[in-house]
Order: sequence, then structure tokens, then C-alpha cells
Amino acid sequence: MDTSYQMSRQKIIFTGDSGVGKTSIINSIMGQKFSPEYEPSIGVDFFSKTLRYKGRLIKLQIWDSAGQEKFRSLIPNYIRGSSLIFLIFAINNKESFEHLNEWINFITNIENGNIVIVGNKIDLKDNREITKEEAEKFCQEKRYDYFEVSSKEGTNINNLLFTSAASLPIFKALNIEDVSKENIIESLLQENLDSFSYHNNTNSNINTTEASGNNNDNNKGNLSDLNGNNNEANNNGLLSNQRKRRNICGC
Repeated sequence: MDTSYQMSRQKIIFTGDSGVGKTSIINSIMGQKFSPEYEPSIGVDFFSKTLRYKGRLIKLQIWDSAGQEKFRSLIPNYIRGSSLIFLIFAINNKESFEHLNEWINFITNIENGNIVIVGNKIDLKDNREITKEEAEKFCQEKRYDYFEVSSKEGTNINNLLFTSAASLPIFKALNIEDVSKENIIESLLQENLDSFSYHNNTNSNINTTEASGNNNDNNKGNLSDLNGNNNEANNNGLLSNQRKRRNICGC
């Protein structure tokens, strides 16, 4: 990889009710195979993914927060300073949709970040409890972008990531305000598709491909025991290599 690339870091957090598929969406972004077994995240997990954009590397620091109420007090430390916040609900779970207002109030009391609403599990269309029109109306009223995805099949994950990434503050910092969002999305797609796999992740015959030279940057870390570790995570923005190697299964 060209060593003249300059690195920028952007903090992204995934939040929402437990069981809506936050970890599964992240796993799809990371090119990992979908797991049908549900095991709730504990505390906050950390992932890292690197994007290329016109001579620069943009490292996405992705934080996956647990949705259970007992972990809610841990989330503010990770919401603060976020460039992008994905708020997830499941289209087959009306209660997770009804909780969006509660989550929005919780988030905006901490950080005025860019919130994107995501309706997951569109592969379960026969069990749908929230229509696309209903969700779109809600997001229009709140002035938030809305995407529907399937973390199981990889549907629209590509669009979710690159369209949302094009709104990151880094592009203003690069003084490219005159470049349209559509052109930024197109460039991100062209430069990064080799590092993503958006196929049906239940197919064991599909191989995931990582960007050349980026394998060490696309890692998963763990913050399952957060007591005493918050300051380290917030001060450094990254976990120690030792903690990065600890894995936890989630859905």
C-alpha cells in the first residue's frame, strides 16, 4: 500500500434495543459470515475498518453497544465524540421501533452527532410489523436518513455504509465541500469494494476478501468488562493489542 496515504480516524457507534442485529450488521460490514445463533453483546465491543479515499486512509472506529437496560449507563462514554451514530431497530419487532424516540432522546442529550436510522431484518418480510412507509415517515419528521437492510443476506449493507460514510466530517476537513455527496459515494465504492463482501453470508462457499494491506487494520476488539477501562478507551480511541485479540460472539 502507498505509504504516502494519510490516516484519519472516525468514530462510529451502533446502538438500539437488544436483539435487533447490531452486531450482525457490523459483522456483515467486516465481511464475516452471518451466525443464526443469538448471543447478546456484553458491554461495548470494538471493531476497526479502513476505507480508502483519494490518497488517504479513513479508519472507522466502530463501537457496538449492548442494548440491554443494565448496560445503558456505559454507553454515554462511547457516544461522546462520535461522528456517526447508527440507531437500529428490527422491522419484525414493533417494540424496538417504538423505542426509537427514547433512544434519540438518550443520544441527543449526550451528543449532537449524525444519527442514521436503520431497519434491519428485511429478509423476514412475512413477519414485518413496521412498514417501510411508516419508518420513512418517522425519519422524515425527525430529519434523519433511513435505510433498510438485511444483515443475514447482506442486502443494502453496501449502500448503508458508503452513503453514510460520505457524510462524515472528514470530508469537510479535507476542504472538498464543492464535491457532491454522490461523487464521494462513487469514489468510496470504486476504491473499497475489494475489501467488502456483500453476498448472502449464510452461504459457506462464499469467500470474503479483505483489502490488500488492510488485514491488520480490520480487527475486532472487546470491551465486555468495562469497569476501570473507560478512560483508556476514551483517551486512546483504540484498545490495546492484547484486548483486541479477545473475541466475543454476537448477533
